[in-house]
Amino acid sequence: MDAFLKRKAENTGGPSKKPKHEACPHGPKCYRRNPHHFREYEHPHLIKLLEMAKPEIPLDFPLDKSVYLEQVDILRPLLNIKPDVKPSTSSSSVTNTTKPGTMLEKLQNAAPYNLFFTTIPESAETLKHPTSITFTDLLCPSLGELKCSLQINFMIDIMWLMERYRERNLGKKPLTILYGDEFPKMKEFIEKFLPNVSHHYVKMKDPFGCHHSKIGIYFYEDNSLRVVISTANLYYEDWNHYNQGLWLSPPCPQLPETATEKSGESPTGFKSSLLNYLKHYNLPVLKPWIDYVKRADFSAVRVFLVTSVPGKHYPGTQGSHVHHVGDLLSRHCSLPAKTGPDSEGPLSWGIIAQASSIGSMGKSPAEWLRSTLLRSLSGHKQTQLVSNSNATLSIIFPSVDNVMNGYFGAESGGCLPYSKQTNEKQRWLQSYLHQWKADKLGRSRAMPHIKTYCRVSPCLSKLAWFFITSANLSKSAWGGNLQKDKGAYVRSYEAGVMFLPKFFDEEYFEIETTLSGKNKKLFPFMYDLPLTEYKSSDYPWCN
Repeated sequence: MDAFLKRKAENTGGPSKKPKHEACPHGPKCYRRNPHHFREYEHPHLIKLLEMAKPEIPLDFPLDKSVYLEQVDILRPLLNIKPDVKPSTSSSSVTNTTKPGTMLEKLQNAAPYNLFFTTIPESAETLKHPTSITFTDLLCPSLGELKCSLQINFMIDIMWLMERYRERNLGKKPLTILYGDEFPKMKEFIEKFLPNVSHHYVKMKDPFGCHHSKIGIYFYEDNSLRVVISTANLYYEDWNHYNQGLWLSPPCPQLPETATEKSGESPTGFKSSLLNYLKHYNLPVLKPWIDYVKRADFSAVRVFLVTSVPGKHYPGTQGSHVHHVGDLLSRHCSLPAKTGPDSEGPLSWGIIAQASSIGSMGKSPAEWLRSTLLRSLSGHKQTQLVSNSNATLSIIFPSVDNVMNGYFGAESGGCLPYSKQTNEKQRWLQSYLHQWKADKLGRSRAMPHIKTYCRVSPCLSKLAWFFITSANLSKSAWGGNLQKDKGAYVRSYEAGVMFLPKFFDEEYFEIETTLSGKNKKLFPFMYDLPLTEYKSSDYPWCN
């Protein structure tokens, strides 16, 4: 009889025997949430919590209290220990009751930005940070009783993904997946063992294109939904070894039956942007999801959805990052005016691009980096979009030293697919490059698969805007060189969200506490400022 049958016997008055299973070697440092792990090892500290009428997490426990509360919830049914108060199963009661340590509480504490980063088990500090989450947090019942979900991504390990759903007892719920990279025998596995999973492989016509978007839509029993825009693929390493970012939408309730498709739009046009993106696939498997989105109220969403889809795109359209980002910034980004020789002025605000891969940009910065990408990123209300802007551009990309000092040595660079051959053709890029450093959040030794772009004040305490996206520094993702008709050709699918202070009733986003902004909520920011330039001996990590 194993340890769990022993505990069950004790709770039912039956005979007890000495357990065969040993205690988990990690003790209170164990961050696992997999039921199989709890069947294999004893966790005496969790047993003590289960025996309390209301579990109280000791102050000396090293992980965030939410980890232990989730573990207790997983362990309780395995030991047949029923909670003192049976919670209502109605989605409305779950949604309206905020329990300490749940994902709903984290989301409410993260409002209004709703921006999160992945936990890094090797860094205990990240496990306790209020904006750090796991994939299973997205399935937390506190967010609603899940009815079905959609995962749009590049790489999906279906076995890993289904295990995450099973951890929440959601393994049989309908799931739709769109993916751009096939794991070995994935289709056969789904068709043989997963009747609840609908799937579609997005085959790219362009050999240099990639189905790279990372979007989740979660539909609940009360007919509301949430959207998640992420930088993470759906497999183990992406959620445990690398720094990733995610934006979670507020709940989007169902509209009245009399509402039209244009009803329930957000101030940022998020709903129409999402519908346009989903419709672009022209896939029957997405029809139910398009209907769910049509019937949802997105009026509480404050970010802009920015997407790229394969094809040629022009200004005023939403099919390319270069056009859409430039358009948004030229309409909504405000920078201080230059009023005198000592005043800030727009050019004193630096632009930072941080990515996990770099594409071929040409023989000089003027060929694409400054003429196309920087043209878009340097936009603001006080100027027209111009090629070769004088704005300062800094690029964060891990060096060889960054990777080799990572938690897994050379394997840490697995998320950084930059070609050495490409780098040798654009050695001019070295003068733009900066180290990966995130000491403040304990994330320096985990490599960044997250991609972010922003504009920072000279005092390094404020942001004029912030953009998180799946798009790396490449023509395929953002759009190629602007042609005479201002069209740009896109090869890949990408998705991200743009944060603009105006839509959060702010002048700027505060990322460091200052005297003028001491009462303001800080915007979540991952890496350290000021940036650390590459030394002449540094070399970007290349695969």
